[in-house]
Amino acid sequence: MVLIFDAPEGEKRGMLWLIVGIAAAVACLYLFLIAPGRNARKRGAAIPRVPYAHRGMYGGEVPENSLSAFKRAAEKGYGFELDVHLTKDGRLAVIHDANPLRMCGAEGNVARMTEKELRALRLNGTDEPIPFLEEVLGAVQAYRPPLIVELKSEGDSWKTLPKRALEALQAYPGFWCVESFDPRMLREIRRLSPETVRGQLAYDARLAGERHREIYYFFGAHLLMDCLSRPDFIAYRHDTDRNISFRLVKRLFHPVLTAWTVRTPEDFKKLRSAYDVQIFEGFEP
Repeated sequence: MVLIFDAPEGEKRGMLWLIVGIAAAVACLYLFLIAPGRNARKRGAAIPRVPYAHRGMYGGEVPENSLSAFKRAAEKGYGFELDVHLTKDGRLAVIHDANPLRMCGAEGNVARMTEKELRALRLNGTDEPIPFLEEVLGAVQAYRPPLIVELKSEGDSWKTLPKRALEALQAYPGFWCVESFDPRMLREIRRLSPETVRGQLAYDARLAGERHREIYYFFGAHLLMDCLSRPDFIAYRHDTDRNISFRLVKRLFHPVLTAWTVRTPEDFKKLRSAYDVQIFEGFEP
């Protein structure tokens, strides 16, 4: 094998240009993969700049993702974030976990349960039932708080949940946007409703102290699936935002950035200069 420094001068130049060309192609591919959508900054700017309560303003006897938590946030003038799963019979259940065990003490899978089965459960030993999206929208309609709606991916729900969620949300008179970890979910939202503001959820599991062997988590952490979702904003776990992809996207494309989940007043104050929107929990800003 002839090393480049042993080759004739003409061949050296040719090999160097080949290396430069390959490096440039790789760099262009990388930027193509991590780039947000067109006019992302302008479209993401539609998100009202208010604090958003994570799963509503819960605490004490008020469970997360409950009607009481959402009403409390709305009454105090905050927006809020909520989680939506598609049930077996096509309803939009507002609950974070795929398994209701943590919140309701009952083993199961929300995607394989019916509305009737879920309505029989109660949140954290209270009288609060698992709400459904239409009920949440109706409960806070008078206040019109801005909403960040996370669409939960379970199996092939990315094919049907976007359409069902859009049908419910388009009747809400206040501002709303959607976000998801699953870029297929966001791509489907974009196909069905191009005007809907969409956000790619992501975090660096390694920096969070979590171990995931699936390549999916690596691609998600480094925003390499933005090519599928072409999001209008990036919703990133703020204490894991130190990887190069996040920094490059922030510096080169200037998308609207949403920080989750901010748990102290000190972090809330510190992150004002780095993020456009903050989702808080456990305190009142």
